[in-house]
Amino acid sequence: MKRYWIVLLCLFLQACSLDDLRHLVSGETDPAIITAPGNLPHTPATFDQAKKILYSQIYQGHALTFYCGCEFDAKSRKVNEESCGYKPRKNPERASRIEAEHVMPAHQFGNFRQCWREPEKVCGSKMSGRKCCEEKDPLFTTAHNDLNNLYPAIGEVNGDRSNYNWGEVPGEKREYGACTIEIDESIRRVEPPEYDKGEIARTMFYMEKTYGFKLSDQDRKLYEAWNRMDPPDDWEQERNRRIAKIQGQDNPFISHYGETPESIRTGKPAETASQGVTASPAAPTAPVAAPPEVTSGVKHPSGGFSCKPIKSCSKMSSCEEAMFQLRQCGNTAIDGNGDGIPCASICRKE
Repeated sequence: MKRYWIVLLCLFLQACSLDDLRHLVSGETDPAIITAPGNLPHTPATFDQAKKILYSQIYQGHALTFYCGCEFDAKSRKVNEESCGYKPRKNPERASRIEAEHVMPAHQFGNFRQCWREPEKVCGSKMSGRKCCEEKDPLFTTAHNDLNNLYPAIGEVNGDRSNYNWGEVPGEKREYGACTIEIDESIRRVEPPEYDKGEIARTMFYMEKTYGFKLSDQDRKLYEAWNRMDPPDDWEQERNRRIAKIQGQDNPFISHYGETPESIRTGKPAETASQGVTASPAAPTAPVAAPPEVTSGVKHPSGGFSCKPIKSCSKMSSCEEAMFQLRQCGNTAIDGNGDGIPCASICRKE
């Protein structure tokens, strides 16, 4: 009798899945199955579906790779390396295609789970821990296929990044032509381009808040600094809206950028949020008081565009801004073939 009262309670709270109910009624339990709470986003059912939606729907009209800003074709999944001045480091074949990059690596949120550590025990056959988790762990699968954590990236860069941590890399280790991502295998650390640091920070914050994958205090301070220095631009906000239409939830660290990350994470007002978490006590909580209407970047007092920050093509609002970055700021990285026309995907269309 007690078991059926539990069933009714679950239905009332809408927090249990059908699998939960079956296990309660039958008395069976499966410790390898972790049912995702009912308030999680409705992510694609499979990784293949997630990639298809990412390339063809989320990036429709904005087919530019993360990190490097190369043009890509959503159908063939081929990269136009010349469009951004990309030079393969050692794997031209993988550099020619796009892959779905997990900003928070699957290893980071999966390696402590039973399905990852003991795949034979959980899945009953030999397979990788990652594959087993995709089959048996609903929470892992939901997070793994979450479009908020997925970005189209050049395959070689995705492979080289591996599951390394984000951080600052000493020196200027550039190995991919005009693409400014820095990957140091010796310390297992990756420093993204300046113009992607904010996006990465807000993605990491989102994964922590949504799924409870805790960040270290050191990482959180780094991401808070990146979040301040690189606010959401037009495209990041549009991407966020497109994902929300599909998954039912957006990334609040983008849509509520005017609030502190700590207040969004804890749900407490900024004045009562835990102190000492931000990277700097003098850090502005909101250079933008409300969800920002960032257009082309910071406007110059004269009405033109600013050279700070230097941007990739994926961050440009128009060909006019791209021309300004090339001619006034010396941002030659956006003129991959050196023909004087930056961001071909934008300027050649205009």
